[in-house]
Amino acid sequence: MSAAAAGFAEGEDFPLRPGVRMPDWSLVTDPAARAALAESMAVAGRREKWAGLSPAEDRLWQAVLRGFAATGRAPATATLAGEAGLSAPEVAEHLAALRRRDLLVQDASGEVSAAYPFSAWETPHRVALGVAARPVFALCAIDALGAGAMLGLESRVDSACAACGAPIRIRIAARGRALAAVAPEGAVVWCGIRYAGGCAATSGCALKLFFCSEAHLDAWRQRAGPDAPGHRLAIGAAHQLGMALFVPMLAPG
Repeated sequence: MSAAAAGFAEGEDFPLRPGVRMPDWSLVTDPAARAALAESMAVAGRREKWAGLSPAEDRLWQAVLRGFAATGRAPATATLAGEAGLSAPEVAEHLAALRRRDLLVQDASGEVSAAYPFSAWETPHRVALGVAARPVFALCAIDALGAGAMLGLESRVDSACAACGAPIRIRIAARGRALAAVAPEGAVVWCGIRYAGGCAATSGCALKLFFCSEAHLDAWRQRAGPDAPGHRLAIGAAHQLGMALFVPMLAPG
């Protein structure tokens, strides 16, 4: 099913907070990236889930993202209460609302375990942000590429080919807005399109992967299912997609 048929067309956006639109299509010029972005927004129902955040939800969500970026770990509920100016019961209530919106993931105790683009559990994708000594795990290849731009920081992505395990290293400069180095040069991203259980972290993110070459992506697709929906993206195109998704998340209104 096309993105338009599912209710989200290329170029369409919605208000994330006053003065900020999601996604930021001005950052996406590559045709394949534009198609992948529209389809990803459609399949996960992002307009319906992400629009209309209350001010308290928004403050708490931004505190979660900044806490992850600063420490490499999910911030504790007690920490979030102080950062967002909320009581503990209010934090619990709004975290549950953000989970229903699929803006974050909670563990069995109600603590945050992931918030796009960051993960508290180990993934193949490590991102060093600015001069931070401790890297943070990203949920998928797209998240890894967009995290620096969300924070306005240069970044370094260390990942691995999903087919052979070969290291993939990407350096992003200009406050997260420009690719500076990609090794190997032929690396690509597969942006798989899947959404299940109301959670992208446990469904679609598992299919947004780095590959060291086109040939290894083709081999992986033959094993995983060559007809599975998705988009083949150059690293630059995948970076554009990541910026369009993540730059608005912390953009001031």
